Amino acid sequence: MEKKKPGFSLKVNQEITNLFKNYGKLKKFVEGDCVIRQGEYATHVYILLSGEAEVVRIDRFGNENRLAVLGGGDIVGEMGAFLENNQRSATVKAKSPVLLALECPNQMFIRGLFNTHELTYRVIKNYAERLNDLNISSSNHFQSRVMLVVGYCIEQKMNWNSNVCEVELDFKEVISRSGLEAWKITDAIHNFKTLNIFKKLIFPAEVKVVESDDGKPTDVKRTEPTKVIIEVDTARFKEQMKRLSYC
Repeated sequence: MEKKKPGFSLKVNQEITNLFKNYGKLKKFVEGDCVIRQGEYATHVYILLSGEAEVVRIDRFGNENRLAVLGGGDIVGEMGAFLENNQRSATVKAKSPVLLALECPNQMFIRGLFNTHELTYRVIKNYAERLNDLNISSSNHFQSRVMLVVGYCIEQKMNWNSNVCEVELDFKEVISRSGLEAWKITDAIHNFKTLNIFKKLIFPAEVKVVESDDGKPTDVKRTEPTKVIIEVDTARFKEQMKRLSYC
């Protein structure tokens, strides 16, 4: 069986399965049958008894993306039991010649949870894994978007005829054009550096001289840099920008 992605790890033992036989009814599916269908309202939870099912999601471009392959002991559709008028986020269909499952109405599934603390714990743990995966994905997506914006600003200063190009990036200019904060721009630059796309980073030191009333300097302070000099690997930068545009 293929390795599951985060969020598809909710599995029950035989004791819990036997308990839920009191709350649901046995359903038989043949290969290709839909157990649940993306976009339909969630009314039931399914505990797979034997056979295999695959979880697929249709994206906005109409592509079918397989998310996981599930088997005996796995629970599918349980999220819909806790959300009113929730629509299925994916399709689950039989993958093996025969798939047997327990079909539990949402309310009966929740009632069953009150009788087994172990399953309640597993449901909460599974939701925590999904939330953690979503947080990581959201963070990565945000970082990619920021890198793409900063990359566009760098692109306009590039000399594409050179294998390694030196670019001076003005933070004030990037902030004015993008609305990004300076620390986000700095993070994006260091992310490019981590990927070995930027060969060298030079943050020129800036000095602020504080004068007294008589015009004589009394203090010298280093301020946050507003410019950075970057040595860019042209080929790597071009390839990375292509990847970021698909994130």
